Amino acid sequence: MSFTDLYRHVKARLAAAEVTAEVVFGRREPAKQVNQGAGRANRVAFVPGDDGGSLGGYEAPVKPGRNPRPLWDWTFVGRVYVWTFDPAAPNDEVAQWESLVELHDFVIEAIHSYTAGFYAPSSPRLLGTTERRFGEEMVFLLDHRQPVVERPRPRREAPIEGVGQTFLVTPNGEEQA
Repeated sequence: MSFTDLYRHVKARLAAAEVTAEVVFGRREPAKQVNQGAGRANRVAFVPGDDGGSLGGYEAPVKPGRNPRPLWDWTFVGRVYVWTFDPAAPNDEVAQWESLVELHDFVIEAIHSYTAGFYAPSSPRLLGTTERRFGEEMVFLLDHRQPVVERPRPRREAPIEGVGQTFLVTPNGEEQA
């Protein structure tokens, strides 16, 4: 349940719902103009970290008995930018706002279907004053809990063999060269 897996899920889910917004990932994406969806704007950008660069914190694992064993839960913080434009009514602020809320709701629904109780959106805010041709843009923080797991160790089929003068002692006390 990593942040990149969540991004891929949202991208696939919006495409399946025939939402024309581009879904992109990375810290440089919000500033770009070349990654817009159909009809200008219409973009969702997943960006690791908050505005100050913090990536969240660690907590005790919620489900410690799983395999592979979780060592910690990383409550990861990321930003989600939602940018929309309704070309049918470029001067109508109600239409621009409604298009923003509609795409926002699609994104939240897609996030919820993937991670359910392990996320928390917070701090939504509008970004700057926008001109008529640029629609509306918002950003919200997303706290996403993902386990930091112990990597499974491969099992050996044969016993370890000694090299040179290294001896192995079996459980019954015999030394083997």
